[in-house]
Amino acid sequence: MRRALVVAMCCALGPTWTAAQTSGPVFTRATYELTGSRYAWTASAAAPQIANRGQRTLSSPVMPLATMPQAMGRITSVRWRYSFTRTPPIDLQAYLCNADRCVLLSGAEGKTDAFVGDDATKGFVFAYRLPGQGGMTPLLQGRSNEVTVSYR
Repeated sequence: MRRALVVAMCCALGPTWTAAQTSGPVFTRATYELTGSRYAWTASAAAPQIANRGQRTLSSPVMPLATMPQAMGRITSVRWRYSFTRTPPIDLQAYLCNADRCVLLSGAEGKTDAFVGDDATKGFVFAYRLPGQGGMTPLLQGRSNEVTVSYR
């Protein structure tokens, strides 16, 4: 499943996307909460390292880890947060993608309704791009990627 999501994102976003480059193991944490008639899962993973301008870099998939509680499983909203070990360049382009679409993110954290109605059991991938060309000095090391998916 995780491999299928990454393959789908690479195909959808074009041949210049690169796989995630992390300096250590990838950790994923998932939680499930029940609030009234709404459910939510939260998961996080290490963010990738960005070494070059002009290349798009995909994160490791951020997925729910366990069986989700009984629900229709349709997304009602998604919150995101990403961070790097230093302040990223102002021209960093960050996207949040699922198997159906990618959304340009307005900043390092926020909420979107762009995924409303999509399957809540599927994961997400963060995609990053710095316009231009050439190497980054120093490298831009990712810290974390996190999503909280609210669903019914």
